[in-house]
This record gives sequence, C-alpha cells and structure tokens, in this order.
Amino acid sequence: MKKILIIATCIVGLFCACNPITDETSLGGVTKESDLKLKVYATSSGGNQIVMVNKTKGVGSYWDYIVGKSSRDSVTASLPFLGQQDIKFTGLCDGGTVSTTRTVNITRIDHPVDSTWALFAGETATGKKWVWDDTVDGCYGDGGWEAEFVPDWDPVPISQTEDPGGYMVFDLNGGPNFTCYDSTGKIIRKGTFSFDMTNKINNTDDGSQWSTGELTLSGATVLNGHLYGDTAPVYRFCILSLTDNKMTLCAAPANAVGWDSGTFWLFKCKNE
Repeated sequence: MKKILIIATCIVGLFCACNPITDETSLGGVTKESDLKLKVYATSSGGNQIVMVNKTKGVGSYWDYIVGKSSRDSVTASLPFLGQQDIKFTGLCDGGTVSTTRTVNITRIDHPVDSTWALFAGETATGKKWVWDDTVDGCYGDGGWEAEFVPDWDPVPISQTEDPGGYMVFDLNGGPNFTCYDSTGKIIRKGTFSFDMTNKINNTDDGSQWSTGELTLSGATVLNGHLYGDTAPVYRFCILSLTDNKMTLCAAPANAVGWDSGTFWLFKCKNE
C-alpha cells in the first residue's frame, strides 16, 4: 500500500508539472486613432514654430517632427522647412501602439532655426546652388585624412572633373532636399540631406579641431561623388568648413587613420 501511495503522488506531481499556472490577465486595449485627442498647430499664421500636444488619457506620447523626436506630451519645435509637413505621432497604449499624422503648412520662417540649414540651403524655396570652387588649384582629389584641408597629393582642377559645369542645389522646400544636375541643367540624381554638427574630428597631429560636423546624403551624392581612384558612391562626408559662400568636404575608407588617403571636395555658392 505504501508503494502505491508513493507512485500515485509522483503521477499527480507529474501532471502538475505539465500544466503550469498561467496568468490570464489582459494587457489592455489599444486606443482607436479616431479617439486620440491631439493638437498640432503653428503659433502664428503660416509660421514655422509648431506646437504638438497629446491630451489623450492613458496614452503615452512619441512625436516625430522631422528634425527631432520626443516622448513628452507637449512639444514646441521650430521647423526649417517650407510647405506641407507631416508630424507623426505614436500613442503608447497598454495593449500596443496607435499611429497617426497631422499636417501643417509652413509658408514663412518666422522663428529662428539652426543656422546650418541656411548655410546649406539658404532661406528661400529655391535653395542654394553649389558649384566647383574655381578659386583653388584643385577642387577634388586626395590628401592627408584628419590632417589636411586641401587635396595636395593629387589635386584635380575643374577642367578634369567628370562634369566641370555640373552643380548641386540644397533646398528646404517641403523638406531637406538635395539635387545634383549636369552641365545642361538635367537632374542626374535627387535625394535628401541631414547633418550632425556635434560629430567633430580632431587633427591627428596636434589635437586641434579638424572637422566641424558631418553631412549625410540619402538617395544621391555630390559631384564626383566617390573616393579618389574609386567608383563606389559616397554618402557620408566630414564637413571641414561651411560658410555662406564656401564648403569643403572630406571622406575616407572605413577604418582610415591619420594621414591615410582622404578625398576632398571644394565647392562654392553660385549666386544667380
């Protein structure tokens, strides 16, 4: 009898182990898009300062306003773009997420924005045109990475570039647009641009500042948009200098170290 009781106890224990207790508690629901209580508006008629407010009870916030993101319920941001802009909102609910957009129409830049936008693209819908810099001996070529500011190893004059009369336009008409044209004015590639002026590199020799930021292009690249001696397109560049009239960019292969071969691009703004 004792052996039978022991065996029965083991069988009961086995069944219990095979059927664990589960928590059937519901995680909660997801708020309908139509039930979201959002306000997105400009602080002035057609202005570029945009206020975003989420007043939906029990729903957390995640805003994507093109130039930044925020998890606060209330956000105020100054956008640098003209035209219709889509502000994206993701609501964080107990049972998942709900997404929607709100559109604002910006017709004027009446609140200050990062001045770098204007250096690249100007302050009008037509943007800024950039051409090869004809004030230097070599507007393209290679030189010392993290050390030099001009392509003095193998300088290429404008006449020997792939398209001496080509040009590029940065504009903010509807978004951060980048367009590359050939010498006839035909569009050869079109994309967008962004920058990070906190990403700086120091000079490999003395530790002084070498680059002032980073330019990233998407969907298109600059004139002669490849490393010297190569053909693969480059989309990310160190910004060595950027003023209202001049721009110097540099790029190098991955894992390059100081005084490795870097490719330089020297452009100037062409005012119409």
